[in-house]
Amino acid sequence: MKHHRPAPEDITAALMAVKLLVKGMNGAMPTLAAEMRREACERIDDVIDDIGRMKR
Repeated sequence: MKHHRPAPEDITAALMAVKLLVKGMNGAMPTLAAEMRREACERIDDVIDDIGRMKR
């Protein structure tokens, strides 16, 4: 599968989405908070991969 080179705006939007996800964890039920943490970590991994593709 070929990946496109991400635009800085895409990376910014992804980081903002993670920020909102993390903020939403406050007051969440423990099982929901755990799922939100997992999702946030996956999204952060995606952003790291995108930044790596920008450098290539």
